[in-house]
Amino acid sequence: MTDAPSARVVIIDDEAEVCDLLGKVLMREGYDVHTAQTGEAGLALIEAQPPVCLVVDKLLPSLGGLEVAAQVRQRWPKVAIVLVTAHPEPFTLDTERPDAVLAKPFKNLEVVVTAVREAIEAQRTAKGPLTNLKERVAAVVAEITPGRRKRE
Repeated sequence: MTDAPSARVVIIDDEAEVCDLLGKVLMREGYDVHTAQTGEAGLALIEAQPPVCLVVDKLLPSLGGLEVAAQVRQRWPKVAIVLVTAHPEPFTLDTERPDAVLAKPFKNLEVVVTAVREAIEAQRTAKGPLTNLKERVAAVVAEITPGRRKRE
């Protein structure tokens, strides 16, 4: 058991075996795991009760994993996202922004636990984009405002 006090995790993968395997691994670590095999069913689970972390396969029939990740990021920005893919590649869309990418096949099952933990921690410690923007603007204003540095 870890320090994950029944944190809710939703797994979306069109392969039932992958859902079962990841579910068992994460349940053993103390997570409250819920699975779905389509993007639509996964979003319904999230709508009912947003999780701490979403583990989603990139390639899903109908509503794909990237689309699911984009919707989750937009509606529930605090949910950590782990994108699972057999074809890792750079992501260019800002809405994708997974907190972790997990390549299939898994080297071992500990990489799954590590990816979920790190994604949750990254989301927990991340400053929102607006906070980062405010800090950057304040720094630029401080640099270009005459006499501002002398007063601080």
